[in-house]
This record gives sequence, C-alpha cells and structure tokens, in this order.
Amino acid sequence: MASELPARFAHLRLRDLMLLEEIEAAGSLTEVAERLHVTQSAITQAVQALEDTFGHPLVLRGPRGQRVARLGPAGAAALVHLRIARHALEAALEAATDPGTVELHVGALPLALLHGLPAALARLRHRMPSVHVLLTEDTVPNLWKQIEAGTCDAIVCRLPELSERQRLPPAVAHRTIGRESLVLVCARSHPVARRRKPALGQLREYDWVLPPEGSYTRLEVEQMFLRAGLRAPRPAVTSMSFHANLRLAAEGGLLAVAPRSAAMAMRESLDLALFPMDWGRDDPRLALVWREPNLANPALAAFLECF
Repeated sequence: MASELPARFAHLRLRDLMLLEEIEAAGSLTEVAERLHVTQSAITQAVQALEDTFGHPLVLRGPRGQRVARLGPAGAAALVHLRIARHALEAALEAATDPGTVELHVGALPLALLHGLPAALARLRHRMPSVHVLLTEDTVPNLWKQIEAGTCDAIVCRLPELSERQRLPPAVAHRTIGRESLVLVCARSHPVARRRKPALGQLREYDWVLPPEGSYTRLEVEQMFLRAGLRAPRPAVTSMSFHANLRLAAEGGLLAVAPRSAAMAMRESLDLALFPMDWGRDDPRLALVWREPNLANPALAAFLECF
C-alpha cells in the first residue's frame, strides 16, 4: 500500500512545484514573474507556500534591492526529484493517449551500437511487438545527466571514473555488459604507421581529428599528453562521430582515436594502422544503467532481460 503524503501537500499543483525549475533557470524572482506574466508578489507568495509545505527554505534571495535568487541545497535536491516526477507525468499522458503502445527511452554512446544493443533491441521487439523505443545517442556526461533527470529509462554508457563512483545518482543501478578500449588510428600510408611505438612528442607534430571538448575520448587524449608534460594537440577537425573520424584518418591523413572494436571492424576496408596507447585508465567498462523506479514499466524490465 502506498504511503500517504502529509496533508499539507494536498493542494500543491505541478505548476507550483516546477516554479523551482523556473527560478534555477532565471536566477531572479523578477524575471520569473515576467516569464510567467504574473506579479513578483505572486511569485514570492508561491515560493513561501512551497517552503511552508516542504518545511525547509528552498530559495536563497539576494540582499534587499537585488534581483538575484537561487536555489538553496534543499531546493536543488527537491528539484532533481520534481523533474523526474514531471517526466513521469508526461509519460503517463502519452500512455493514456495511446494505451496500446509501451514506450521505452534509451540513451547510448555511439559505440554501444557495436556492443549488443542492436541485438538486445531486436529481442525486445520480438517479445513486445508494440513497444516504441526512443533511442538517442549522446556523450558520457550528457547520458548521465539524462538518467539522473529521469528523461531516460536506461542508458548504455561508460561508468564514471573511480573517483566519481560515490556520485552515482540515487535509485540508479547498473551492470557491466562489455569492455571497450581506445586505440590511436591512422592510414597505413601515414608516417606514424611506420613506427612500432610512436612517441607522444612526435604525435603532436601531425594533424588530428578529435571529438568535442568535454567528451570522454577527448579527455582521455588530453590527460595522456598532460601526464607526459606535453600540451594536448589541437584538432584540425572536431567531430563526434567515430565513423566519420575513421574515414578522415583513412582519407584525410589525420590521426584519430576510436573504440578498438570500431577500428578493428573497419581496419581492412579503410587500410588503417592501429596503435594501443597508455591511456592511464584501468576500468574501460561499458555498462547498462537503469532507473530502478522505472522497472514498473514492463518494457524496461524486458529490456534488461534481453542483454
């Protein structure tokens, strides 16, 4: 039996709860009032009512006369779960609109399409022909933000660094489904291809194609050079697609970094040379990550069994 909420929560509306989201985005009660086309006093009263209901100060105001307002620790913590609740309500609306279809939101790294995800989705479709899978590809940081915010039911992604494990989002579980290391790639005609073990100092002399700043692979490359006391190379081309990067390495004379499995799959057809590098990472695991509260969705429960 579901536990009952305190009576003071009975009159809250979703619009009132998502006021915290507006304040976080605007940083000012005045600006929130302008966005919502109400008076600032109405916003102030709504915030006060929220704080009375939650029993904690949620919003920190600047000194009198200043427009600044931001969420306090309690407000920020509450907003994480309120966003999840909003996404759940949106999913409920979609389900009611089309009750014959079950939706599953899955986020994945592009390399996950080489690691069992297509086969798992095929098995899921066989078990649940009516399932509608919304598959999105993104970077490691963005995928973890999505699973924390509740916009994805599951992601196939790298785990955070060991030093960040204590910061895994609450109510999130994971299991390892594979391992994926990175390799340096160039065309067999490239000067680097003639060396058994190219030195980092020499590699900086050539043009690179690299993923955007902040991506997992870009950080790995930068850290490798920094540990050697060298500045990381600036890319001649920035591209998120490792498929495109492998072709640029083959046809454009660039150095690239790609997942070993992808590079091996295209090695012969593109005439590539591959080099393992000392990335300094000893845990290249690829994980299936899911939100445990979302296991009430039969498509998610079936999806986990399909790996």
